[in-house]
Amino acid sequence: MADKIQIRKGSVEETLIVPLYGRKLCAEQFPTLYQDPYAAKICELSCRRP
Repeated sequence: MADKIQIRKGSVEETLIVPLYGRKLCAEQFPTLYQDPYAAKICELSCRRP
């Protein structure tokens, strides 16, 4: 798997970043109620700066 994920402006992936980030925040706020390690990992990979 590549270290960097590129998301093009106006793509479906760009639209889905907001709910993905919401899932990550929910898992951080309420770890006993909601767990989503994949959302955290994807956000971590997509938010890296070169």
